Amino acid sequence: MADDSEDGAARASGTGAGAEAVAFHAASAAKADAYLDEQTRLARLQSENLIELNAFELSHLRWRRFNDQMKGAMQIMLVAIGALFVFAIATAVWSAAHDDGVVIEAFNVPPDMQARGLTGSVVSSLLLDRLTALQANIDSARAPSSYAGMGGDIKVLIPDTGISISEAYRYLVGWLGHQTHISGDVYRSAKGITVVVRTSGNPGESFESGESGLNALMDRAAEAVYRQTQPFRYAVHLLNYGRRREVDAVLRDLIANGPASEKPWAYAIWMYPALANGDLATAIARARTGAALDPHNLLAQANVSQVEAIAGHDEEVLRFDYAAKAASAAGGGDQIRPQARIVMEQLTDSNIAEETGDFPGAVAQYDKQLDTPDFNGSRWTAAYMKSADLALLHDVAASRRALGGYTDAALLPRADVMSGWNQTNMDFPQFEQFAVRGDWVDARKDIERVLAEPAGRDPRSLSPLLAALSPRVALARAKTADFKAAWAEIGRTPLDCYLCLRARGQIAAQEKDWSASTRWFARAVALAPSIPFAYADWGAMLMAKGDLDGAIAKFAQAHDKGPHFADPLEMWGEGLIAKNRSDLALAKFAEASEYAPNWGRLHLKWGEALLWSGDKAEARKQFAIAARLDLSPAERSQCARLAQG
Repeated sequence: MADDSEDGAARASGTGAGAEAVAFHAASAAKADAYLDEQTRLARLQSENLIELNAFELSHLRWRRFNDQMKGAMQIMLVAIGALFVFAIATAVWSAAHDDGVVIEAFNVPPDMQARGLTGSVVSSLLLDRLTALQANIDSARAPSSYAGMGGDIKVLIPDTGISISEAYRYLVGWLGHQTHISGDVYRSAKGITVVVRTSGNPGESFESGESGLNALMDRAAEAVYRQTQPFRYAVHLLNYGRRREVDAVLRDLIANGPASEKPWAYAIWMYPALANGDLATAIARARTGAALDPHNLLAQANVSQVEAIAGHDEEVLRFDYAAKAASAAGGGDQIRPQARIVMEQLTDSNIAEETGDFPGAVAQYDKQLDTPDFNGSRWTAAYMKSADLALLHDVAASRRALGGYTDAALLPRADVMSGWNQTNMDFPQFEQFAVRGDWVDARKDIERVLAEPAGRDPRSLSPLLAALSPRVALARAKTADFKAAWAEIGRTPLDCYLCLRARGQIAAQEKDWSASTRWFARAVALAPSIPFAYADWGAMLMAKGDLDGAIAKFAQAHDKGPHFADPLEMWGEGLIAKNRSDLALAKFAEASEYAPNWGRLHLKWGEALLWSGDKAEARKQFAIAARLDLSPAERSQCARLAQG
């Protein structure tokens, strides 16, 4: 029992100690929890502080980055502004150095005129108006950029007061540039008023008139300025108004005293005063000099072709037309106004085609020209020459349509002296229409009417036309058996004229003087070995003589010089028929039809060759075609007879 009590006491005692431990642990847990709570709160505060600090740091860094970017942008802007400033200065210097415009300074004017509103600036503006009108009315093929001296920019200068950008630029131009400055005076004189005009580096010129004549004086002053500053353009202006004596003096002075770059241009148009005086040799010499001075000058080369054509020098025409093409391809075309360049290149191609008998090619070029804006009557010329070339293609109906309501007599006044640089191979459409049909009576009437048309004009204006007119007149007279008149007319022409030599050979052939005809054709071939027409004429003469082999040989030569020339191919075929080789003739007729598809005689002879070759069905087709086309009365009768056979 005692043990039990002891155990109970012990348990009691143990129970008390456990309670104390529990209490202690409870207190410690509470403190620990409180501590943990405090630590958690502190950690939260620190975290929040770090978040705020991080946001602040990020914001600060962003600001610093933006600040750095702005500094960088500012530096770039400063560099850009500096570069622009340098570029602006460089541009201003370049512009000033290349400034070749015209500055009209305010004229000195009497006070009483100024009081009435006629100030120095007003007078300068009057001169500006005259210069602008003068410049606008000069219809030259030459591009403005090719001129030496005065450029196209003309302005009136009103000086600034003080220092300004415009004044600074003015000084820069005066130092580096090439501006032409025009100044002048207006003052009272015994006759009324006197206008004095001065250009840079030239003495002043004065003009006097009554006080009411100021406008006329400004016209004269403008011409004086133009002559001093742009003599080539001024010469073109004088040519346009027929002032031949003046233009001769201007061009002579330009050639003697002008810059080297202007001399080819000056020579190129200096031929016109000589032509107007009937001095063809001088005109040729001047034109050739211009072409030799600058092989890349398109106008100079083309003008030689033009004047050589007037002389009847066909070989030289062809040579200089090819030179003009080469000049244009080598950059010379850039010196010509775009519209004029297109027309000139088309006409150069048509000239080459005409000189080689390629009349379809020439017609195609004239069709292009008719669709091109007009330059110096180019579209009128295209219609005229297209008509002539269609007649030479033996297509009379198309030739008449192309000519429209014009007649040779109506057109010839446009061809006084010559037809212009844009009609090198001058021809007469109505004459050719009659000639290709064999109607020589009407052909003679037509060409003699044209010959008589310039009556009453300066006789010198007709002489350049003789190489084009006289051979046709003489041939028409020979074809109508008026041989005395024919030789009298052809005797007026020079012996270095290709068409004139051909006409002599044809006249002799009409008289059956085969020996003389041979000599004339041989001279024509020697004079222009690259041109096919004399070979074809010679072959026709030999065929008429009965020398078929000799004729065919000449037709072959003509075909070699002019592969697109239908006439020698057709006559070659006729020669083969005469040699009883109609089978070989078929190929010649077929080839000729590619170039002259509407030639009645060609289809007639083609049908004849088919008939002799035994192909009657195809022969009838060719006869039917021929019957719808132009035929002479004899040919039409033959066509009807063969078609029935």
